[in-house]
Amino acid sequence: MNLRTHPVVCFAAMLTIPTVQAGPYSAGLDDRANSYDAPVPGFVGPHGVGKARIDDGTGQFQNPNNRVNPLFFAWASNCSSYERSDTDAGFNEPEYALGPVTGDNFDVVSLGDLTAAQITTGNPAGRITLKFTKPIRNLSGADFVIFENGFISGFNTGGSGSGGVYAELAYVEVSADGVNFVRFNPVSLTPSAVGAYGTINPTNVYNLAGKHVNAYGDCWGTPFDIGQTGLSEISHIRLVDVPGSGAYKDGGNRSIFDSWRTFGSGGFDLEAVGSISTPMTFGQWPLLAELPANMRTTTADPDNDGIPNLMEYAFGLLPWEKNPKGTGWRCQTITVGAESFYEFTTLRDERCMDLVRDLQVSSDLKIWTTLARSTAGGVFLPQNGFTPLISDQRVGDLASVGVMREDRIRDTRPVSESAKRFYRLSITRPTP
Repeated sequence: MNLRTHPVVCFAAMLTIPTVQAGPYSAGLDDRANSYDAPVPGFVGPHGVGKARIDDGTGQFQNPNNRVNPLFFAWASNCSSYERSDTDAGFNEPEYALGPVTGDNFDVVSLGDLTAAQITTGNPAGRITLKFTKPIRNLSGADFVIFENGFISGFNTGGSGSGGVYAELAYVEVSADGVNFVRFNPVSLTPSAVGAYGTINPTNVYNLAGKHVNAYGDCWGTPFDIGQTGLSEISHIRLVDVPGSGAYKDGGNRSIFDSWRTFGSGGFDLEAVGSISTPMTFGQWPLLAELPANMRTTTADPDNDGIPNLMEYAFGLLPWEKNPKGTGWRCQTITVGAESFYEFTTLRDERCMDLVRDLQVSSDLKIWTTLARSTAGGVFLPQNGFTPLISDQRVGDLASVGVMREDRIRDTRPVSESAKRFYRLSITRPTP
């Protein structure tokens, strides 16, 4: 860990008081139910959702039993370009933006800040472009998350004052080839300038990186849904600093205000970029790396809960965490009018590209016929002339993330007509 000086530390206070809601967008800390941009925790575990596991430099850890959120399947691995807009010393190593989130607000690369004169003369704002080894797909909900080092201020330094978020914002642009970029449509409802080291109310901000808290033990990132750009997958993400003077505009030509002007680590401070929607095969599943080498096969059961690794992978479970018997798959009887029908519920991770899931039916336990099928992480579709009722919905309390799905498949043959009717869920990995 490099020992470096951060110019805004003196303004920090370890508060967990959310700002008063003003706009419709998410608050700076835990706001998991927000339908627009619910922040994504960088860490999870027994010490609290969104509480970072941080080394204090002496070998002791804050929140020692937490871990980086296993929801993330990949992290930015390469910096394609970095252009800082000022000549301030320090915080100018792009390598600090690579790899998993740390929750350490000094582990950042800064984009620099422009003066009023530089803005007037058209000097370009600072920017950085990061590359991912595997493409990020447009799946359900947020596809990637950006972590800056904003924090809750304990001082009335302007703007939203004490309890507001000290934030330095950035435009977010994405590309499938590293050449042609599309910008997310930003929204800023902050009514007026907040001043140097002033604060904003993050509920007024949308589709701009940097609005969520990631400092002094709290670790939350801003989610982005590739579907908003019209792209189906991306390989590059570019952050462009927004000097918060008001000269830079959002998608509705409104002025964007944030803490301006700042120094040293001036402008947007990038800590990490994590991918949620990275397609996987079982052998590429990142969670396997956290298991002993002899427990990484499809049939191994490291947590002894009766669910082998392949099923944990398919259902989006954690292979080291015991789950109740039957987790991931169940059957119940649904009554509609005078008739009852069998309905099956199963969990599905959209990122599992190497699986075929078949809900099958039999009258003798010998010959099985597929009623509905899901391939490559996709939704279930009727098969073989059957007409089941099929629906799916997001799983979990994080409104911005949708890759984890709960499928419901209802057989349309009434229970009363089924003298013998058996069902099973088959999950296989076809040979390429």
